Amino acid sequence: MKKLLIILTVFALTACASGRVVQISNAPVTGPKVIALDAPSAPWVIEIQNKLKQRGFKVLRWSSVSRVTERTSDDTLEEYNKAEARYVLVIDGYAPYDTMNRCFAGGYKFDYISTDLVDTLSNETILNVNGSGYSENCPPLSGTIFGDIANAIDAVWSQN
Repeated sequence: MKKLLIILTVFALTACASGRVVQISNAPVTGPKVIALDAPSAPWVIEIQNKLKQRGFKVLRWSSVSRVTERTSDDTLEEYNKAEARYVLVIDGYAPYDTMNRCFAGGYKFDYISTDLVDTLSNETILNVNGSGYSENCPPLSGTIFGDIANAIDAVWSQN
């Protein structure tokens, strides 16, 4: 009985997803709290989006929605997408969301999840948060990965 209790305790402590945060750049993050997503069409992406909105961010699905044509010289026209967000959150992850693999309370069990906050002006990665295991809403093994991502991004803005 004691061995079973030890095994269950170790399992519970290692199965929860929490993020590992790595700040890659100390470049100042300035401007309004607007982030665009470069993310898969997965139902768990909305969880990250909601956590960011709770912390005061405006979250856009795409960084550019308007096309601009500009004359750069007498014989040259340039076309480009006008970015509405300077910062893009690149999200990559895998968590099955079929009924056999979802948590009863609505969470997800991630094989992996990785996010990069990228400054599109300098094309530099500012921050990476990654992890694996159970997300929020997976009792009794709930992790904190969505909150970790939002907290880390919010902290980068708060440094300035």
